[in-house]
Amino acid sequence: MRTMLTLALVLSLACGDDDGGDTDSTPEIDGSVGSDGGPPVGTDGCGRAPSIATGEFVLQTLEVGGTTRDWAVWLPEGYDADRRYPVVYQFHGCSDNPMRENNNVPTQRESGADAIVVRGRAVDRCWDTMSGGADVLFFDALVAEIESTYCADPDRRFAAGYSGGAFMTHQLACDRGDQLRGVATIAGGQPGRDCVGSTAALLIHDETDGTVDISASERARDAHLERNGCGDTTTSVEPSPCEAYDGCNAGLPVVWCQTSGMNHSRQDDLAAPAFWDFFVSLL
Repeated sequence: MRTMLTLALVLSLACGDDDGGDTDSTPEIDGSVGSDGGPPVGTDGCGRAPSIATGEFVLQTLEVGGTTRDWAVWLPEGYDADRRYPVVYQFHGCSDNPMRENNNVPTQRESGADAIVVRGRAVDRCWDTMSGGADVLFFDALVAEIESTYCADPDRRFAAGYSGGAFMTHQLACDRGDQLRGVATIAGGQPGRDCVGSTAALLIHDETDGTVDISASERARDAHLERNGCGDTTTSVEPSPCEAYDGCNAGLPVVWCQTSGMNHSRQDDLAAPAFWDFFVSLL
């Protein structure tokens, strides 16, 4: 009989975290070591006072390949220019809304004061999910802009997406797997080919989804399982109905959350805390 454990605890153990016997198992958000085991490294934006409002999404523009790209950034209230923040890059579901970047799981509601959140906007209603395509380059430009302007931790880059944005997120996990710490998606995915590196992954999909068949996320999940060296047995984790795969390589957990009766909705009440708790477990 499988045991029920909290997502953060199970995955922090999978990542090899050790709290030294302290009863509080929540990882330290600001981190204490870098990816090479040495002191953590901040970005060029550290020490620079922000010029935009905090606690809200602020629209910005970037020139990428001769095209003006729109995006938005959320700096947490109380933003500290000397603190290295994890950054969550979000990719929206396909939408005709001119502010389609809002079609995202509200991760900032859960991350609060502990993360920078970035929302890109596709040129058209959906993302270009081709390997090495225009929106992969857009992601590269976003990373460069964020890390030169704000205090971020390059070892704690995350990507999250809904529907078409989930396909985009998994393409980034393939093309930029050596640059992302983890990804979290709902209602979409693709396995990618000739991937670089590996990332931790959490995937949510509803079995009654009539817009994007669950098989899309299953293929993405199976690609992560193979790349991350996971076994085929699972342990139940919170939030229900999530299952963490056993035997994954250290620091590279894969979590599968299959719902029913929710169709193609974003499932914000499940996805928002699940996404952030998963990212926290990797910090």
